[in-house]
Amino acid sequence: MSVTKPSWTEIPIHVVDFEGSGRTGVVESGVATLLGGEIITTCTSLHAARGAVPSIDTQCHGLSQRDLAGASPFEAEWDRWVSLRRTGVLAAHNATVEAGLLRATWPRPSVVPSYVGDMTPVAEWGPWIDTCRLARAWVPTLGEYGLSSLVSALRLAPRLDALASQHCPPGRRQYHCALYDALAAALILRALGGLDGRSMAPISLLVRDSLSAPAAEDLMQGELGL
Repeated sequence: MSVTKPSWTEIPIHVVDFEGSGRTGVVESGVATLLGGEIITTCTSLHAARGAVPSIDTQCHGLSQRDLAGASPFEAEWDRWVSLRRTGVLAAHNATVEAGLLRATWPRPSVVPSYVGDMTPVAEWGPWIDTCRLARAWVPTLGEYGLSSLVSALRLAPRLDALASQHCPPGRRQYHCALYDALAAALILRALGGLDGRSMAPISLLVRDSLSAPAAEDLMQGELGL
């Protein structure tokens, strides 16, 4: 019996960004959820660091120990993150970073839908969609694939700044701020999904093209049903 392959617009895609490091843990999280090719919800939170925030980290993301005073630790957010994964798939720009920070906090979620292949439930945070790898695969002539470079190349800056003024906290409306970066990645995914007739592409294609070549070949043997 054939398995229906849902398109990427039919399943919520929670585009996430974390600020933090292995030393401090996640100190800021941002989520922009795409459904039907549109951003339907956003959320962002500050989180207490596991220890002192190094000045080099503050120089990157702009958050100091003082900014995080009174915030709850990211570890207290288990229910929220399992709920996100249960209701859709996760995406990020350079997703290995977000995946690593998430796994360093909780190695696995409880059983959740896979949303690809035969839909067999899994206890994994993945499969991830990676907007950086998708852009490299789908628009190989751009040359620069950093978040700001893609926003510029795809002419997304006006829309990003409009969304940031609506959804991001004051003072957190620039790159290296979690929700701002999540919004940027969500707009990139939306733009990439509209290229070359991919508006109805199966979500499994986005997952496959977000993987390294060897991993994609392994999954193509059956897990994604491509």
